[in-house]
Amino acid sequence: MRSLLRSQHLLSQWRQSCVRSLPVLISGEQPYTGAVALQQSEISGQRNQSAASWGYAAAGALIAGAAGGHVAHAEEAKAHVTISEAYAQPTELRGLPQNIILYQYEVCPFCCKLKAFLDFHKIPYRTVEVSPLTKKQLKWADYKKVPVAVLDGEAYGDSTAIITRLAAELKAAERSQDTAQHGRSSSSFWPFGSRKKSTNSDMASTAVSEDEEQWRRWVDDRLVRLLTVNIYRTAGESWQTFKYITDSSCNFGFLEAEAARVVGASMMYGISGRLRKKYDITGDVREELYKAADSWTDAVGTSRFHGGDEPDLADIAVFGVIRSVTCTDTFMDLMHNSRISDWYEQMMKAVGDSSRLSAS
Repeated sequence: MRSLLRSQHLLSQWRQSCVRSLPVLISGEQPYTGAVALQQSEISGQRNQSAASWGYAAAGALIAGAAGGHVAHAEEAKAHVTISEAYAQPTELRGLPQNIILYQYEVCPFCCKLKAFLDFHKIPYRTVEVSPLTKKQLKWADYKKVPVAVLDGEAYGDSTAIITRLAAELKAAERSQDTAQHGRSSSSFWPFGSRKKSTNSDMASTAVSEDEEQWRRWVDDRLVRLLTVNIYRTAGESWQTFKYITDSSCNFGFLEAEAARVVGASMMYGISGRLRKKYDITGDVREELYKAADSWTDAVGTSRFHGGDEPDLADIAVFGVIRSVTCTDTFMDLMHNSRISDWYEQMMKAVGDSSRLSAS
């Protein structure tokens, strides 16, 4: 009886959490962020904060994340999370952080985008998996949308803004290294593992080209939304998506996982049509996704990457969000029915092994 009552309580809690998240998911400002599950991640409120739409949060957040503030917390001082302009050069550089902690949902697209950047540059980081139901791991912060990156003790939000900042720090470190080559070994300036050499279109460049920025915005404003409506396209795919979400997270107990799968999958499938209308996606959503992938492939052209010989920030953004839906029919169909697979395989090789140290 107790088990039954607890199960009913969790289902009720889950439904309430989902309902609170739906307005953000359906009307979230930034499509990129959220559409995958039920909550706000980065999406609510800002360009890149679209992670919310993916709706990882409440039910498990495949894509984005965190429904900010649906859990009541005691009135206590919260640490401030800095949200910078997503594409603007930082006005103050503080050096490459020696300690990076990423508060995340494992399969959130924005989190995956940030992890792809760190992995590519072999910058070590640790992760803390956030509970999509309680977000208790972020109770210390005044911002509840994932990812939140703590860089040497200072917290930052919005994956695109975080990447822009780290890219600027990388570029500054390279300049210091080049200057130091005349006096001492350049390796002493690089505290991490083997890093990628820069090129004229290096993804660490702070002077982001207009074309690169255009495609980064396209990822946030178009590609994430297309992926979202596709992973909830049918009842079967919606169930598959939530199974993927709950299997990927260490913060779901058995009953919570079952509640997320049953309630979350049903709810997201039910509103998938409204998401299409909101995001102005007409016709066959799979075909629209294939067209989008092919348009990206055309932009890459005959080069290995959009950035030329090395991936740029646009390459990383596209790769990261697609990788977030790896274990879904959407991903498999995308690889088999568009021209993006060759580029994606090259990106997997370029990014290489993860530089994650250990999950906290």
